[in-house]
Amino acid sequence: MIFFRKLLAWPAAFGLAASACIFIWSFLGGTMDRLGVRFVWLSLGIFLLLLPMFAVEHVAVRNRTFFWKEFGAARSNWIIPAIKILGLFFFINFGVFLLAGHAASPEIKNGAYVLNNHGQIIRTLTQPEYLRLKGGELRLFASGWMFFYSVALTYWWFPRRSSETTR
Repeated sequence: MIFFRKLLAWPAAFGLAASACIFIWSFLGGTMDRLGVRFVWLSLGIFLLLLPMFAVEHVAVRNRTFFWKEFGAARSNWIIPAIKILGLFFFINFGVFLLAGHAASPEIKNGAYVLNNHGQIIRTLTQPEYLRLKGGELRLFASGWMFFYSVALTYWWFPRRSSETTR
């Protein structure tokens, strides 16, 4: 069982590192468009790592307490605060993206940079504004990936103690 857990922890570690690099890359001109198909793989990877986690928690663990309720007492004190900070970081990036883009998405329509809100053009953007908003869009996704991959990584890397699974 330990081998299986570590086998799932390594892709989670890779996803966390990749999403952190992508977050930094977003300040250097990276956008969702330039990320391409890697967007799909990073998003799919989260589901492939979290779905087994929820299955183990719901089926294999007899108590119905989710893993991090007891996790902090059994492990290092930094793990749960780190996950919470990454969750807060994700929500801050979400709020910043919504405020900066007026809850609309930056797009190119008929050769013009615009803010599009469900088919309604809110305003025309300059190229630097467009690229700044596209970078913010990528930061939003990258911060979400960092949060979810960190949850998967800590879950698969640090197994529950046997007393935690047989209540």
